[in-house]
Amino acid sequence: MIVRAARPDDCPALAELDALCNPSPWSARQFAACLAHAHETVLLAEHGRELAGLMVWQKIVDEAELHLIDTAPAMRRRGVASLLLQQLFAQAAAQGVRRITLEVRRSNLAAQALYRRHGFRECGRRPNYYPLPDGSREEAILMEKPC
Repeated sequence: MIVRAARPDDCPALAELDALCNPSPWSARQFAACLAHAHETVLLAEHGRELAGLMVWQKIVDEAELHLIDTAPAMRRRGVASLLLQQLFAQAAAQGVRRITLEVRRSNLAAQALYRRHGFRECGRRPNYYPLPDGSREEAILMEKPC
């Protein structure tokens, strides 16, 4: 498995993967906008020639915010997300980041467990943050990890 920086021609595949993983998926255009922004990083993991996962994070002064991480359904529980997180930790440390933050859906217990295994801890909540398909909203759990 390799991790590499995403390119503009990857954006349709990134959007396709996100649509499989995210109740509020990003468009190819949103991924392209991230690639055009100097402080945002879009990484992807490939297994052979297949897209196994993706990650989007942003550096804000001496902090990093993880915006999105997805693993292809067929590649789950194979270390893809951990590999992407390790890449985030290395890149963030090299750029002088002191703290990494993220938001995760309250219902996404698997992601919360993954983040805890990698040293994140809960630091707050945002009520009614994530939109749901039925029009209701879901709470976000805020997590952080010092670098």
